[in-house]
Amino acid sequence: MTYYDAVIIGGGHNGLVCAAYLARQRLKVLVLEQRPVLGGACVTEEMAGCKVSRTSYVYSLFSPKVVKELKLKDQGLELLERNPPSFTPLLAGRSLLLYQEMARSQEEIAKFSKKDAQAYPQYEAILDRIVRFIDPILHQTPPDFNQKGDWLKLLRLGFKLLKLKKDLPVLVDLFSLSAYDFVSRYFESEPLISTLCTDGIIGSIGGPMSPGTAYVLLHHVMGEINGHRGRWGYVRGGLGSLAEAILRTILLNGGHYKTSCDVSEILVYNNRAIGVMTKQQGAFYSKIVVSGADLHNTFSLMLKPDQLPADFRLALSDIDYRSATSKVNLVVKGELKFNCYTGPVPGTFHLCETSQEIEKAADDAKYGRISDRLILEGCVPSVVDDTLAPLGTHVISLLVQYTPYKLAEGSWQEKKSELLDKVIARLAEYTNIVDLDILASDVITPVDLENDFKLTGGNLFHGMMNLNHLFSFRPVPGFANYRTPIENLYLCGSGTHPGGGLTGLPGHNAAREILRDKKWLCK
Repeated sequence: MTYYDAVIIGGGHNGLVCAAYLARQRLKVLVLEQRPVLGGACVTEEMAGCKVSRTSYVYSLFSPKVVKELKLKDQGLELLERNPPSFTPLLAGRSLLLYQEMARSQEEIAKFSKKDAQAYPQYEAILDRIVRFIDPILHQTPPDFNQKGDWLKLLRLGFKLLKLKKDLPVLVDLFSLSAYDFVSRYFESEPLISTLCTDGIIGSIGGPMSPGTAYVLLHHVMGEINGHRGRWGYVRGGLGSLAEAILRTILLNGGHYKTSCDVSEILVYNNRAIGVMTKQQGAFYSKIVVSGADLHNTFSLMLKPDQLPADFRLALSDIDYRSATSKVNLVVKGELKFNCYTGPVPGTFHLCETSQEIEKAADDAKYGRISDRLILEGCVPSVVDDTLAPLGTHVISLLVQYTPYKLAEGSWQEKKSELLDKVIARLAEYTNIVDLDILASDVITPVDLENDFKLTGGNLFHGMMNLNHLFSFRPVPGFANYRTPIENLYLCGSGTHPGGGLTGLPGHNAAREILRDKKWLCK
């Protein structure tokens, strides 16, 4: 029987990052992934001879610190920038392009409002200052309000907040307002408002006018690529290349992994985790167990209720897993062209002309309906990355909002073809999609995200990022330090601080806490 220092449940990007940091300290690490490919939602898979990032599709929030410390670029990680990064077409024949260069973006915005064009640099500067304040906090372990030993951390955080001065009210607004209320304080014109609001609705069941979506907006403008803040891009070869680069670091440091190996139970003896039981390969024993799975899968499906304190179980029941997000991938013969714009679009395109249109689609989802006017955020990464598809063929990735997990009528198995038809119809309003030969399609509904990727409720973030489930309250109060009521069982998934998105920080932070607790494990 092989005995490990650490078994990691889940080979998603956070599980891999955690494993890589532990392996660097010479811990004997085993990563177990239930799917046949590592990466979780950060995967590249083949469709019709092309490489497709099936779920997550852009490189946005991943920590530069993790890239540097794990030497991921030495392991083949190559990042591709996009310019313009954002494009919003309109049915009236106009469009809004936002560039990496401020002056060019202002020229575009001025077509709709000169006042907004003048305000745009101020808006970007304010968010940049807030991001610079927040970024170090994302890398920290949140303090526990009930532990006297953490009061000094809280005091230090308080002093840092005071240094924000005039930006402190802005930070409060970002944690409490809706994305629409926050953005419309600075701007008056559509489609600028709706375009900026899309960052606040990713993975959410709420519309841009729902309180709390302003923080999700902030969370999604924290990206950095090649040293440039606020930029998103692609990974050459698809997002799975990121997972592969992390895996190479693990293997170089003596780590191990197994795919198609689904953990059914966390083995516990005397309130101490001692390993895991898998459906396919039996038991694996270890000194510590680290779960990158969401909280429902970890505590409700892999443990028995009587193994957890009642108050902890009650707190877990408050986590909101509702979601209304689907992913559609297309492989097409020919080039996707927009009616209002000539030439390829390297960045993300937004099919949402007004904030009210987005809110209406969200309202449909609240009542279990698939909206006729779905909100699409898409990209054609093969325009930038020629390794994804043969010449003349392209990959189209589409994040689809709002598609409710629970339908008022019928099942998602029955509605898949209807969803694809509605997505194509929406694309056809703005592009030449009906003139292209669709070689392959892949429709991933919220139920598919739950069944295939183990994302409860189809929630991309392992639970909604509401104010009551952030920082010291994520996943639940008293356990924001990546530990659990069971000794030697740790958490490293997106259900922990700082939350969802492709950051790698839950894995990074969890590994730091594990190594603090278990210095004796390091050889």
